Formats: sequence, C-alpha cells, structure tokens
Amino acid sequence: RAWRREMCGAWGVTLRAAKGVALCAMMLAVAGCSSSGASDYQEYWTAIRQSFGGTFSASRVTLKQAAAIPYASMGYRVDHGPELIIVLATDNAGEQLWTSADHIVLLTRGGQIVRSVGLPHDLGGMNFQNGANDTLPAAALRHDFTATRYADFPDMGIYSAPIVCAASSKGRRNVTILGQSITTVRVAEDCRSEKLDWSFTDIYWVDENSGMVWRSVQHIHPKGGEIDTEILRPPG
Repeated sequence: RAWRREMCGAWGVTLRAAKGVALCAMMLAVAGCSSSGASDYQEYWTAIRQSFGGTFSASRVTLKQAAAIPYASMGYRVDHGPELIIVLATDNAGEQLWTSADHIVLLTRGGQIVRSVGLPHDLGGMNFQNGANDTLPAAALRHDFTATRYADFPDMGIYSAPIVCAASSKGRRNVTILGQSITTVRVAEDCRSEKLDWSFTDIYWVDENSGMVWRSVQHIHPKGGEIDTEILRPPG
C-alpha cells in the first residue's frame, strides 16, 4: 500500500483548496487507498493480470485484451515502450481520471494530459491562461490559436512555468485503432518554454464531430520523453 500513500501525497502537494481535496478524495477511492485496500478495480485488475500473465507486455494492446475490459479504456506507452492499458475511473466536468494496474494515474482534459502520477517524470499540474475550452486540442478545429499554459514539475522544484503553444489543424487523417480505421483531424501544437529552455510538438488526432481525441503524442515533462495514447473503448 506504500504506492497509494505516495500517490495520494504527491497529488496532495499539487492540488489546491477544495477542488484539490475533492480530486484527491476521488483518487483515494479509485486507487483503493482505504484501510481495507479492497476495490472493484483492484479485484478486476488482479483477474486481468492472471488472464494475461502479468502486465501487458506486447508491443501493442490486442483486440482480445481490449475487449476483455468492460470499461472505457485507453492505451498508453512511454518513450516507444510497450503499450499498456489504463481504465477510465471518473469523468467529471470534462476531466477524466484514468488508472492502471501498474499504479499509473493520468488526469486528462479534452484528451490533453494535465496531471500524472507514477511515471518516471510526472506533471504535477497544468493551468491555462484562457478558459480551458479555448485551449483544448478540439478548439483548433475552429481556428488556429496561441495560448499560454502554466505547468508544475515538483521533482524539479518548479511551479507555474509558462509554456506558450501555437495550435493548428493539419487536415483530415485516418488513424487505425484495433484494426478499425477512424477519420480524424490532425492537430499540432508547437510549444516553447523560455524558462525551461524546452521546445516540443504535441500531436492530436481529433474527432471532427465530438472533439474527442482518439490518439495523441504528448510531452509532459522537460526530463521525460513522449507519451502516446489511443482510445481503445470510448466512454459512454
């Protein structure tokens, strides 16, 4: 249970005021931070581990593996490593909390990772200069935009580091997920932080009708690499 205490503590440092308390409470429930340590997710992940012989280690998640999980799920990989499965735990006011058997937790907003726990280098939090909806990847389907975000990196002792990103639509692209071809619009965000001397480009493949991000390549930490995501079973 040590990872649970560390996870909850790490989020407690970055979450602020009532919103932070509420979100940490959700994470306590999802991750099984109770004294009994029991949860439906824990039992389900135990069954999945037994069925597939431990952590998913194939280069990509298969259709059989994805179909075995009756929850909204997402595949993710770090630095071109093996693809792992992460399950949607809560969906609250546009913020989606994902958790995995490998003690990874991601918080996304409109497909964009805004916090993480359990990765080699975690994003402590991200806030936006403008309204969140005006800076989500789907906003680029309407028009190009430039926006400033402020990111926390607790392991570096850096908070509210400004990152300026210019987002633009690159036209329709088909992506293939679990053998199914999906029509999307490719959105690119070219980002730069002078404070961190860090430049990167994030790519999102966005559903033109719903605005959902089907696939992405994101950079969330100056010391980290790429995080690839793809929706295996969409919410709803």
